[in-house]
Amino acid sequence: MAPSLSTIDQRMVQRALSASLVERQVAVLHQGLDGRYDFVENLSPHWPQADLIGRSDDDVLPSAVASQFADARQMAIDRNAPQIIDFELRIGARNHQFEARFSADRDAHVFVGITIIITDVSDLRARELALATLMREVSHRSKNLLAIVQSVAAQTAHNSGGVEDFLVRFRGRLQSLASTQDMVTESNWRGTLFQSLVSAQMARVGQADPADIRVTGDNPLLSPNAAMHIGLAMHELAINAVMHGALAEPGRGAIWIDAQIHQADPQNAEMVVQWQETGAGHLKPPAAPHFGRLVLDRIVPASVGGSARYVIDDDLVSYRLVVPADQFEA
Repeated sequence: MAPSLSTIDQRMVQRALSASLVERQVAVLHQGLDGRYDFVENLSPHWPQADLIGRSDDDVLPSAVASQFADARQMAIDRNAPQIIDFELRIGARNHQFEARFSADRDAHVFVGITIIITDVSDLRARELALATLMREVSHRSKNLLAIVQSVAAQTAHNSGGVEDFLVRFRGRLQSLASTQDMVTESNWRGTLFQSLVSAQMARVGQADPADIRVTGDNPLLSPNAAMHIGLAMHELAINAVMHGALAEPGRGAIWIDAQIHQADPQNAEMVVQWQETGAGHLKPPAAPHFGRLVLDRIVPASVGGSARYVIDDDLVSYRLVVPADQFEA
């Protein structure tokens, strides 16, 4: 005898609902009055026991989880309201996270069982954790950047001759930080390559002939912290070169920027950054220390945990910065 249309429709609905449960990693279970399972659909493969029919929570779940189920089931009955719990099941070397919703099943106000809807939320929890970690990292880096900006603003103001002088100097330094920040962000906060950072900073300060600037040596990936501060150092050196030194006039001088990684052993690697500028005869040390010199001599080396030496001697400007291994990837 052919099945009736209503029976065919019911089977189609059941298949559609089952497919939806599988897609959403949702299981539907039912327990009778005796607390034993009498219906199971789409049980997760991560469940400790595959065969639940006729068995209780104590039979198929770890004792701690079975206790959570018992409490939630009783509260759903007593309060006549759904109860939701989160629990974990350890499968192999990994913990899987689940969410369970307990609802009292009543027929004409008579309690007949418990419906339990269980969702595997492992991937969702992992995404939430990754997002929370990312937000903490963004907050931490933002606070660091704001501290740098505050220091730059205060020191620039202290060493400026007036409002206009302050604005010109501060804007340049702020744009230098912003440029480096963009590069770090584009790399998903991994950092930026040394030579890319140098090229970006040199391109910002003027229309120097590329033939007057030579970049050589190693090209490590700088950490975000190292990128910010080495970028600021490159900005100060380049601005001085444009205003008073090798780049002040076409053909006046040349600049050589080099990075070398020295590795006596894996624990004691370091990167040595050198700036050599010739044709800087008009660049004289100021009578009193100024912020640019403070950046190069103290702020940058202290911020990366290294050391620096800045020398202006006749026609030559020399800057040597030593950066420890925790600030770059070779």
